[in-house]
Amino acid sequence: MTNKYQTCEGGEMMIIVTFWSLNPNVQPSKVAEIAAQLMQKGLWPPKNAKLLGWYVCTGGRGVTITEIEGANPEEVDFENWVTWLKEYPGIFASFESYPALSAEKAVEIVLK
Repeated sequence: MTNKYQTCEGGEMMIIVTFWSLNPNVQPSKVAEIAAQLMQKGLWPPKNAKLLGWYVCTGGRGVTITEIEGANPEEVDFENWVTWLKEYPGIFASFESYPALSAEKAVEIVLK
């Protein structure tokens, strides 16, 4: 099930919030190296994905907020995950993505 909430030029737009934890056996310097490689190669963020936020917390947990445009945002979200795993299998201890909408829109829906 998708949560397409706004039509934009060229298709649908979806906000994806991803909560992740790094594998504690992977050194932070290795993660930084992998991230730099993916960005230099143009593999991350995926095509049709715009990073709205990318945050890392102490202890290796983080959150990424991504705006995905196009007809198949679910595929772009899946590509996001697979791209990291192909570059370094086992990089994540957990990786959970959820479609999201603004709190204002949620309130509007609830009060209908």
